[in-house]
Amino acid sequence: MAKPATAVDPQTTFTPAELSQSFQQYRTELIVMPMFAMQAALQHMTTRTGIRYKQHVHEMKGNFEIGPYDKYKMGNGAMAIVQRTLETYFGNCIEPIDPNSIVQSLWGSDITKGDGLKNVPWVKRVCAYIMAQLGEKLFMEMWDAERDENGTTTHDLFNGFRTIEEAEIAADKMSQEIGNLYYLPEAFTAENTEDLLKDWFFGVGSWKGIGPKLRKQRLKLFMSDRTKHFYEESYQKNHGSLPYNQQYQKASLEGAPNVEFVPLANVPDNYLSLTPRTNILSLWNQKGQDESFLVEKSLTSHYDLDFIANLFYGEQYLSINPEMLNVVRFFTAVTTTTGKNPKTEGWFVQSGTKYVKTTDTTPQQGTTYYTR
Repeated sequence: MAKPATAVDPQTTFTPAELSQSFQQYRTELIVMPMFAMQAALQHMTTRTGIRYKQHVHEMKGNFEIGPYDKYKMGNGAMAIVQRTLETYFGNCIEPIDPNSIVQSLWGSDITKGDGLKNVPWVKRVCAYIMAQLGEKLFMEMWDAERDENGTTTHDLFNGFRTIEEAEIAADKMSQEIGNLYYLPEAFTAENTEDLLKDWFFGVGSWKGIGPKLRKQRLKLFMSDRTKHFYEESYQKNHGSLPYNQQYQKASLEGAPNVEFVPLANVPDNYLSLTPRTNILSLWNQKGQDESFLVEKSLTSHYDLDFIANLFYGEQYLSINPEMLNVVRFFTAVTTTTGKNPKTEGWFVQSGTKYVKTTDTTPQQGTTYYTR
C-alpha cells in the first residue's frame, strides 16, 4: 500500500494540492499571522493599517501663553508645522517548502499552540506556521533593520526604530541638548542599572532628566529583557532588606509607576526608548490585492510547494519632540581596528556631542571609532 503524500498522524493526511487550496480558503485569517507573531511588541505600540508606501502627518509647534493684561501686547506669531512621513516598504518572499518538514516542526512551535488552533485543520496550521515565520523575522528586526533596496533579507526591507533615530541624530533633530536623547556613562550591569535609570529619568549633574510634559504621561519603556533582569538584580542589592520590597519582579520604574517596563528579546542591550504607546507606530497595509499570499505546486519538485508572499511594512515615531520621546544609547570605543572596514562594521565617530555612523572604509590614524 502506497504511503500518503504527507502523514501527520493516523487520522490526518494531505497533499500539496490540498495545502494550496486551503491557503486560499483561509487567506483572510492568515494575512494577520505576521502581526500575531509580533504581538509581544505590538501590544505596546499603535498599529496603523492602510499605509501603502507613503502617508504624511503633521505636527504643530509653537510657544504661546497668556499673561497679565497689556493693551499693547503683541506676540511674534511663531508657529511651525512639522511634517513626518509614515512609510511602508514593499517586500516579497518566494521560497520552496517541504510540507513534511514543516509539519514535524509544528510539534515544537509556540506559534501554533493555544486554544485558537487546537481543532483547526492541519493544512491551516501549516499555513499559519509559514505566515508566522515572516512575522518572527520582522519582530527580530524591529529596532535595527536598515533599508537597502538591493538587499535580500528582512533586515534590508525597512528602517527600524534605532535606524530612524540615527537619521534624526545625524540631522541634529535629536540630542541631549534638545532633551530627546541621552548617552549612558557606562553599560548596564547587575550592580548599576537601578542607579543609571534613576539618574536618567530624574536627572543627574547637568542632565535635568525627562521633561515634565513627557514624564507625566502613561509611558512605555522599551528595553532589552537583559536590562530588566539587571534592574531587578540591582534593585534587590540596593533594597533587598526593606519591608515593602515584597517581590523580585518589577513592572515599572521605582518612583514613576506610570513608566511601564516593556522587556523584549529583540531590543538591543544598553538601549532604551521611552514614549507613549500612541507615538510608536507599526505600519501595515493589510488592504488591497497587491498584498498576495499564495501556495502553489512547485515548478521544480513533485514533493515541494512554492510559498509566495507580498507584504508592506514600516515603522515610525509620530513625533520625536522631547514632549513625546526620549531614547538612551551607549557607545564604547573600538579597541582593535586593524584590517577592519569601519563602514561595513557599522562603527560610529564622535561629532561634537553626538555619535554618527562613519563613512570611512579603512581605519584612519588618530580617529577613535565607537560601537553601540
